[in-house]
Amino acid sequence: MNNPVGREPRCDQRSGCDHGLVVSLYLDQAKWIDLARTMHGRPGGEAFRDAFDIARHSAQMGLVGFPLSAAHYIETWRAGSRERRTRLAQTMIELSRARTIARPPDLCDNELDAFLTRAFVGVPMQQPWPVFGWSYGHVAHLTSELTKEAVDLEVEIRQLAERPAGFDSYGRGHRDFGDVYRAGEQQLADGNRGRSEPAETREAILAASAIMEIYENIEWALDRAGLPREALGPIGHVRPDLPQDSVQEVLNELLPIAQGFIGELPTRDAALRLRSMRHQNPETKWESNDLNDIAYLACAVVHCDVIVTEKQWVHELRRSGLLEKHSTEALDDVRGLPEVLITVVR
Repeated sequence: MNNPVGREPRCDQRSGCDHGLVVSLYLDQAKWIDLARTMHGRPGGEAFRDAFDIARHSAQMGLVGFPLSAAHYIETWRAGSRERRTRLAQTMIELSRARTIARPPDLCDNELDAFLTRAFVGVPMQQPWPVFGWSYGHVAHLTSELTKEAVDLEVEIRQLAERPAGFDSYGRGHRDFGDVYRAGEQQLADGNRGRSEPAETREAILAASAIMEIYENIEWALDRAGLPREALGPIGHVRPDLPQDSVQEVLNELLPIAQGFIGELPTRDAALRLRSMRHQNPETKWESNDLNDIAYLACAVVHCDVIVTEKQWVHELRRSGLLEKHSTEALDDVRGLPEVLITVVR
C-alpha cells in the first residue's frame, strides 16, 4: 500500500504510535450507530450498505483501522437497552478488531514529556503510552502489551456491551463532568459578551485556561523529568488553589506565553483551536457533550487520517485550520466513506 494521502507517517518515536501506514479512520458515535443499523438490518440501515461493506472489507484486509476511544465506551454504556448496546458493540468490534486510541490525558502526558526533553538539556525521554493499541486494556491505561493476535474479540464485545459496576452512579455515567465543563465554558462566553478586549487578549485567556485544565499533568511531567516547578516559570505555578494575592501576578506573567506553550502540545493545541472557534460566536450555547466532542476530536485530528463526525464539527475543523495542519480528511456523512477510502488507500 502506498503512503496514505501522500504524506510521511504521522507519528514518530516521541508519540508512541505504531500504526505504520495503516489508514486510521475515526468515527464519532452517531456514525457507528449508522453502521450498526446496516450490520443488524435495522430500519434505515440500507442507506449505509456501501459504506459498511467497504469499511468491513478494508478492515479485514488490514488497510484501515477504526480505533475506538474511551468516549465510545462511555457513550455506548449510556445506552439504556442491553440489546442496543450489544448490537453496537458487535459492530464496533467487527470493524475495529478492538483497535483503540489512547485517552486525551495519556496523549497529553506524552506531549509534555516530549516537550520537556526538547526544552531542557539532559532530560531523558520518557517511555510514551502508545497512541494506538489493542483492547479496552489499552484505552483504559491498564496494559499496552496486548497484541492484535492475542485479543479475544468476544471478550471485547462483552466489555463494550456490559456497563461496569457503578457506572451510572459515577458522575451519572460521566454526565456530571460534561455539565461542569458546559457551565465553565458558558460562563466564559457570557463574560466575554459585550466586553471590549482585543481578540488577542481573549485568545490568551483561553490558552491560560487550557493550561489550568492540565496543571496536574504539568506537575507530574516535571516530577518525571526531575525538574522544579520554577523550570517552567509561571506555567509551573498554575493551580486552582493559588493564594489570592498571587493570582494576578501569575496571570500577568502567563498570558504572554500561554499560547506558545499550548502550541507545543499537539492535541491540547487542537482542543484549544476548537474551543476558540466556538467562542468566536458570542451566541453559542455550550452543551455537555462538547467536552467529549472537543477532547476526542482533538486527538483524532492529530493522530488519525480521516474523521467522520457531525456537520458542525467538520465545519469547525476546517475553519480552525486543523485539517490542513495535520493533513486530515473530514466528512459529515458515513455514506462518503467509499470515495474517501478509495482516495487514501492506494
